[in-house]
Amino acid sequence: MRLTLFAALAVTTAVALQAPPGQAADFSPHVKRVLETYIRPATQAFAETSATLPPAAEALCSAPSDQTREAFAASYTKTLEALGNITFLRFGPLISDHRLERLAFLPDARNIAQRQIRKALTDQDGTLGDPAALAGKSVALQGLTALQLIAFDSDSNLTLGAGDDKEALCAYASAITRNVASIAGEIAAEWQDPKGYSALLLTADAGNDQFHSSKEAIETIFNAQVTGLIVIKDQELLPALGTGKDKAKPNKLPFSRSSNASAYMAAELEGIRDAMNAAKFEPNLGSDAAWIPGSLNFEFGNAAKTLRSLKGPLRQTMDAGATYDKLNLVAIQVNSLRDTMALNLAGGLGLSGGFNALDGD
Repeated sequence: MRLTLFAALAVTTAVALQAPPGQAADFSPHVKRVLETYIRPATQAFAETSATLPPAAEALCSAPSDQTREAFAASYTKTLEALGNITFLRFGPLISDHRLERLAFLPDARNIAQRQIRKALTDQDGTLGDPAALAGKSVALQGLTALQLIAFDSDSNLTLGAGDDKEALCAYASAITRNVASIAGEIAAEWQDPKGYSALLLTADAGNDQFHSSKEAIETIFNAQVTGLIVIKDQELLPALGTGKDKAKPNKLPFSRSSNASAYMAAELEGIRDAMNAAKFEPNLGSDAAWIPGSLNFEFGNAAKTLRSLKGPLRQTMDAGATYDKLNLVAIQVNSLRDTMALNLAGGLGLSGGFNALDGD
């Protein structure tokens, strides 16, 4: 039914683009704006932020104190938020060489990362402390999810730099942070390269092996945003919410062990919103669809605000106060955002996107 509705919307509102008869609408200005005003700055920001992690981890390990613990925790949170801003970019540099999985092994319903880390540490695998060697290991051992498991305990306390296994864990943490910074730098550099993946998006035409038109290029970006919303709802929120408050599993929230679940998911929503706004689709929408961007911005803002209002470790606060109800509300809001983008906005722009392999429709 939804596909039928979407097809109808696409047909009836594509005239809003007002392209001359027989001439396809040109989406290249939108592609260029998203690339230059969002993707490149956001990936560069992730690279710069992640570069603060190695010195923060080393300072904590060499001289544990309230100050170094706070500095590491702050750097880790900011890095997660910077990653959250770009996780929807599931094409090009972010997915090349399994970079996204190497940065954040999510979802991990079977606790693969924890089992692999425990085995590697039990086996006293000395190569865990070598960033180059780590980059060739299992993706579950490499990134920010692995760092969370060795830096925070199950009660969300920062324990890195303390305990009998301090030396091994600190060496491993140093390798992880350097590996993350290296991957982030590669992603930013590839997006900045005028002859790299950006060129494929900006020169979309019949002779382009990947994008035969600017419409295909913008649909790749647009569908990645819709996919990002699906991931937040289906892979991050719903497994944690369960079938009811008494069946909730807050440990399934992304980065809940480090008390960063709400900040990370809010950053994901903000990234999708900001990329949408960077495209500046408004001039291409007819009067019957002019309401869509404002409505989307309002909903994005409400959902992100709700998430950022949730303080402390959600593992401990899920059944207290209105935390569960607020997260359930966010799931509803994200679903509405997904529908408005995939149906109304895509239809208003005449895009044939909005649905993908992650979508159950």
